Formats: sequence, C-alpha cells, structure tokens
Amino acid sequence: MIVSRTGWKVWIFGVRLEQVVWGVLGAAAALLFAIWMLFFPAEVPGLFAWDVHPRAAQAFIGAGYIFRTAFFLAVAFQPNWLRLRWLIWGNLAFTGTLLLATYWHMEEFHWDPSKTIWAHVWLILYVYEPITMLYMIPRGARSLPPPTSGGPIASLFRAFLIALTGLLLTNGLMLIINPAFADTRWAWDLNPLDARIIAAWFMGWAVWVGTMAFARDWDEIRLPAALFVLNTAALIGTFVAFGNEFRPTDTAGAYRNGIIGLTVLMLGFAAYQEYRRRRLSRA
Repeated sequence: MIVSRTGWKVWIFGVRLEQVVWGVLGAAAALLFAIWMLFFPAEVPGLFAWDVHPRAAQAFIGAGYIFRTAFFLAVAFQPNWLRLRWLIWGNLAFTGTLLLATYWHMEEFHWDPSKTIWAHVWLILYVYEPITMLYMIPRGARSLPPPTSGGPIASLFRAFLIALTGLLLTNGLMLIINPAFADTRWAWDLNPLDARIIAAWFMGWAVWVGTMAFARDWDEIRLPAALFVLNTAALIGTFVAFGNEFRPTDTAGAYRNGIIGLTVLMLGFAAYQEYRRRRLSRA
C-alpha cells in the first residue's frame, strides 16, 4: 500500500508525510535554482534574489544545488533515520551560513516585489527549512544505536574524513570572515556576498564530513559519501563547461586538481567499504 495512516500520522511508501513534503518541496526549489544558475545566466541579474556574478560563481552555486536536489529527494523517500542522522548538524551549518550572508548583505538583495519576489522566497526558504527539519526528526532518532550491516569504518577512511573536515572548514571560514583575502587566492573573482554564499557549501560539508567521521558503520554514511561524489562531480562538470571563466593562475589549477583528487579519494574509500560490506554479507 502506497499511502497508510497510523492514528493522525500519514505515511507514503513507509515514510511520514511531513518528511516527504519537506524533501519534495526542497528538491523542487533546489532544482529550480540549479537550472537557473547553470543554464539561464542572462536571467539572473535583477530577477534572482541578488545579482550573482561572475559566471563561475553562478556555476559553483548551480552545481551545489544539483547536490541539494539529490539531498532532498534522498530524505523524502528514506524511511530509516539511521541513514539520515548525518544530515542534521551539517544542514544547520549550511542554512545558517546562507542566512548569515543574507542578513549581512541585505541591502544587496532585491526586495521590491514589483520587480522580483525571489529575495522574499529565498529568506522564507532558509528560515523555515531548518526549523521544519528539526521538528520533522523522529523523537529518539539521534540516540538509536548505529546499524551493524555495513561493516566498520576503515581507520584510514576515518582519517581522510577528519582531514577533509579541516580543509573544508579552513576555506569556509576564510570566505565568511575575510572574503577580500579569499579573493586573492581563489580560482575566480569573488565579491563579499557571493563569497559568503559559496561558503555555505564549505561549512555544510565540513560538518557533514565531520559527522561522517563519527560513524561506526558504513551503512550509516553510504548516502552522504555518494552525495559528496555527486557534488564534486557536478563541480568537475563546471570546469568543462565554464573553465574559461577561471583565472589563468596556479590557484585555479589547484582548485581543479583538489576537487578531482577529493572525488577520486572518496570514490576509492567508498569502493573499499562496499567491498568489505559484501564480504560481511556473505559471512
């Protein structure tokens, strides 16, 4: 049965209705932003919540929203919160950074509703998304014992996740606190507003990856590992499509090589964990 009811709660595909609604609405908004940033840049100035520039910044944000689309859909149809607990604190870091950037640079947003409504939509989305998430989490989900079906996390993989947490946090804090300095070391031109918006993905992933490092079982973090690869693969796609927008400097090369290297490492560790998982299932 697709739809069922237990008392006053409604379930769809074994998932609570409010979780499905949160995920589907979030995915719809994220997909809209991804398409807008990646494919309709001429429509951004004056119509989006703020003027995103240059083109490379639009591409980065668009790639990030490809990940966010998959993120929301994964939540919408996942009945087992043991596989979703990793997202809570990272999502608060992500949305909190976006709100910080929004309130910090409020005068740069387009608030005249006769011209565009997207600044208001943006603010409402990122105020209510984390609030509704907190009330959506099943009571006691964070204290449940971890699964034991995927096998333990390899010590080298855990070390990689810890090192990656520090790397992402370093970049995220630099973009928030000193975007002028970040501009001297970045792959494309940065302005303070876009730098702090871009920082949301670094801060979110710093906490998501840091949370992954605390996991005991691979099944608890298979999803975020796959989503991380999706995010970095989308960024690699921006190199191909918009590489001419990057500065012709060593910094741009380091950015490209760093993203590719992290993708390969995450894929390699995930493949190793899957190998161990299959061996465990046959034992």
